[in-house]
Amino acid sequence: MKRARLSQLYKALWSRVGGRPWTYIIRDCYHRQPLIWIMLSVALGILLGHLFWGTPWVPGQTGS
Repeated sequence: MKRARLSQLYKALWSRVGGRPWTYIIRDCYHRQPLIWIMLSVALGILLGHLFWGTPWVPGQTGS
């Protein structure tokens, strides 16, 4: 029941904004400008890596 409502909501949104499913729009954009998407993916990976993984930075820390 909830899935049908979410599906209807998604269809109502994309039919008003863009006119096509957003996954199709993004796929077309990726094939026109792949370098931009690759750079965005790398930048997002670096950002998330710095925010959520690794050990905290300690000034003057030496290796083990």
